[in-house]
Amino acid sequence: MSYNLSVLLILTCMACQSTDPPGNAQIKKEVKNPLSFDQTKIIDSTQHWWAHCPAEINDDGVMDLVFINNNSAGGYLGYYLGNTDGSHWELKVVADKTPEGLLFASGDLECADMDGDGDIDIFAVQHPGEWVDADAPAKMMWYENPSWDVHPIGSVPNAVKDVSFSDFDLNGKMDLAVLTFAANTLSIFSHDLDGSFARVSYFQGFKNLHEGMYTGDADGDGYPDVAANGMLFMNPSGTLTDEWIVDPIDPKWHNQEGDWSRNATKCFMRDLDADGQQEVFISHSERAGYPLSWYRKSAGGWQEHVIADSIPACHTLQVFDFDLDGDFDVLAGVNAGRAVNLGKTSFPMIIFLSSEEYSQWTPKVLLQDGVYNGQAADYDGDGDMDIFRYPSHEAKSFFLLENKVKG
Repeated sequence: MSYNLSVLLILTCMACQSTDPPGNAQIKKEVKNPLSFDQTKIIDSTQHWWAHCPAEINDDGVMDLVFINNNSAGGYLGYYLGNTDGSHWELKVVADKTPEGLLFASGDLECADMDGDGDIDIFAVQHPGEWVDADAPAKMMWYENPSWDVHPIGSVPNAVKDVSFSDFDLNGKMDLAVLTFAANTLSIFSHDLDGSFARVSYFQGFKNLHEGMYTGDADGDGYPDVAANGMLFMNPSGTLTDEWIVDPIDPKWHNQEGDWSRNATKCFMRDLDADGQQEVFISHSERAGYPLSWYRKSAGGWQEHVIADSIPACHTLQVFDFDLDGDFDVLAGVNAGRAVNLGKTSFPMIIFLSSEEYSQWTPKVLLQDGVYNGQAADYDGDGDMDIFRYPSHEAKSFFLLENKVKG
């Protein structure tokens, strides 16, 4: 079923006032379509899809959706073939079980071209599930497209909460950073030219490392850094076994106490002023009372810029130019399943449209019934960013919001 979710950005369209003599053609400005989305249910059999990732798996020009089923108690690895005709997407199973005959589970999922052959491969984690035994060790691997041969990566002490691929040493191979749920560790794995992986840096004893990670070049040296839980782990710029300096961005994102919901964030990085140094966006993914903010590093330290004073359980954070005006906008959204426990009754998904060099933000509410780990991608290759939406962490259906700004 498709239905329109029109979120209209009011644009003033003025015809150019010609001063040419009568008879000359009057030139008019090109008018951009107002920002709106059409939502379609693409999958109706989801089960605890905490780990999902849009990626073009079969090279047909349409994004597919890779996932691990039943991350709470372990499940299989698969993807759904994308289409543009509005029908439900087709299931493809990559592996029912790992090579050891065990189940997959993870709090995050990424896809990347691991072997440089031009197609997208799939990351996977062997684990019994976060709700079964979060403290159990996790074994990581990747599946080679299209044969689905499996290649080992390495292990981390317990459930994987976040994973990010990036070429940290600029050798042309995708390395990865892995954040664990309960052991509060961050691991950096290098991907060597022979295809092997090795852990080259290991942060432990950080009780505040929990959830929320992204990679980007924060200091402008050309090497990707890691932002996690309001801290920046700075790449030593070449030799990954050298010391990674930890630069605190803002203590409020990593000084919280209490239960599992402490120090839980979402994170994104973008170069807003095109100076080669990426700014850091942060929200709280599990608690209420925290802002949605972005941070810029200057000579005086990190400067916070608040986009919204408070968004509870803001488990979606994406930064793209959704309205194609040349500036980055921010997609943020409330995880309905968690926000109910915080006493909330509305669960908006919002695009904050930027203006005035990112000093002003205009919120445009897309819907009020929640999103969990929403992800933006140009699913149909038409040049605008669409949104993959899982309503909450226990939802039974998955949706695609198609951006109509280009018609």
